[in-house]
Amino acid sequence: MKETSFIKQNKKKWARFEKLSSSKSNDPDEVSELFTEITEDLSYARTFYPRRSVRVYLNQLSQGVFTSLYKQRKQPLGNFMKFWRETVPLEMYRARWNLLTAFLFFALAAIIGAISQHYDTDFVRLILGDGYVNQTESRIEAGNPMGIYGESPQGAMFWMITVNNIRVAFITFTLGIFFTLGSFFLLLKNGIMLGCFQWWFKAKGLLLTTFLAIWIHGAFEISSIVIAGAAGITVGNGILFPKSFTRVQSLVFSAKRGLIIMLSLVPFFILAGFLESYVTRYYREMHDVVKWLIILGSFAIIILYYVVYPFIVARKHPDKIEIKQVPRFIPKRKIEIHKIRSIGEIFTDTFYVLMNKIGSLSRIFFSIIFPLILVLLTVIFLNDFSRFDYDLMWYENFGTMFGTGSDFEFYKLLSWSFLLALLISAVYYVFKLEDDEELFKGYFRFLGKHLIWLYFYAAMVFSVFIFSPGVLLLFLAFASPIINMIPSIIVNEKADFFTAFIRAFSLGKGAYGDALGSFITFLIIISIFFFVLANPLFGGIGILNLIDELIKDFTITSTSHYYAIISVFNSLVYVLFIFFLMSIYFISFSFNYYSSEEKKNAKGLYDRLEKFGKRNRSFETDLDFE
Repeated sequence: MKETSFIKQNKKKWARFEKLSSSKSNDPDEVSELFTEITEDLSYARTFYPRRSVRVYLNQLSQGVFTSLYKQRKQPLGNFMKFWRETVPLEMYRARWNLLTAFLFFALAAIIGAISQHYDTDFVRLILGDGYVNQTESRIEAGNPMGIYGESPQGAMFWMITVNNIRVAFITFTLGIFFTLGSFFLLLKNGIMLGCFQWWFKAKGLLLTTFLAIWIHGAFEISSIVIAGAAGITVGNGILFPKSFTRVQSLVFSAKRGLIIMLSLVPFFILAGFLESYVTRYYREMHDVVKWLIILGSFAIIILYYVVYPFIVARKHPDKIEIKQVPRFIPKRKIEIHKIRSIGEIFTDTFYVLMNKIGSLSRIFFSIIFPLILVLLTVIFLNDFSRFDYDLMWYENFGTMFGTGSDFEFYKLLSWSFLLALLISAVYYVFKLEDDEELFKGYFRFLGKHLIWLYFYAAMVFSVFIFSPGVLLLFLAFASPIINMIPSIIVNEKADFFTAFIRAFSLGKGAYGDALGSFITFLIIISIFFFVLANPLFGGIGILNLIDELIKDFTITSTSHYYAIISVFNSLVYVLFIFFLMSIYFISFSFNYYSSEEKKNAKGLYDRLEKFGKRNRSFETDLDFE
């Protein structure tokens, strides 16, 4: 098409778009539709009129609108204010029944705690511990019952208390994922603790004294725990009542809603920590009127913002109360195996394959591998019961389970190597599994071909893990791009272990940089997941630590071997954790293998060259016949 014909054909549309884009009152749908057509015209002009003024005009027109839209969206202060003025209140309005439920349940738990303390004077020792009770009684005799608040440096106390407040609220929120039961349990636990604590002081004639001291900071602290409980119930309800969504989709939506509520609590955690560290310590010097003003003022802020204001905002924006939630659609795409990939592409394709193959991989794991793991853990547990029946750190649990250091035993090395070989086989089999292939029959055929040599590889890797000192492991990390080529060569080239070991050196160096980058990325993923699972820092506030506390609370009164139960549970979680990470690990190194192979042999390039120029007749247009 000639340039003049192109301009004549589209100039009215361009003029209309220019007019609409400069006006503040227009139809957004019409502007959006015209903008799409303008960008298509710009692409056409770039192809056929790259040096003509029409291309410059269209580029300026579309760029101007894009820049305008970008500037309008870039409002960080406006978004921040909207979050507090609209987003949080509307979310609290949607969760108003959850908040009422959490409050009533917490109040009932406090009453139960007070009644229990009234009829059993030693109940407080069961809840708070003998050490805390004895120390508090000593302070009461000294005339300073709440003296604990003035015994630590203010700065350090502020930090520790704020982190602990966040920790308790985070536990309450996170455990809502267990069908709301976790959140209810922690509301019950904290409510009983508060009720028996206050009633214990009432029996000593110190109820008002301790009330005016504790609730200086407790108004924000306890209220935040109740609101966090409402957020946890919101999450749990997403699983219990998914409506027309899948439970996973509903969980994602409800978790986002609950997280908004949790984020809004951060300033109140800080305020509670500040008051407890810098103000409560002076409870004896402060006049009662000042204490009452702080307590009532704190409750007023919470009630006004989280109870009253949400109704005002909901009445003002009735159209925003109901939110339309649309599940994220991830289109299926065919993974091109024989291709040179960057580190980012390897990372993206690894998780895409994992999400698409996780069903088949899980079926193999839980049907074949996991039962064998349970048998092995039973044997280990019976042999090392005395060690499991102890409060183990995560690395001690790992050592007992896998046989590192002084816990080494040959049967652990041989057994875990075999199970690792089964897992590697499952990952490589599922990686190229066709949809119509019978899963288990194909997997057993795969094992018959490759299990022996993959077992050699697994035993080598496991031996390195067990026997190598920490410094050597660091150096071996740099050899990972070569070592981890071995299983791919065994599977894809049908080689034995020794041939694959030699060939890995020539093939591994071809993609050494990308493979090392993938390995470092894998280590970062391990670190992130591990810190979420069992955080060794900040007093251990990982998810596993939180669940361990629940198990302890449930079992401590029924068995003296509750630590053994916790250790066995942790072992099972670690096995599942390793299953997930090993799946990521070996899928990524499969892509590294194909990338290195492509650099060397260019198989994928030759396949694409053979198809070059061949059109799919399903997508033919009139242009094909001109």
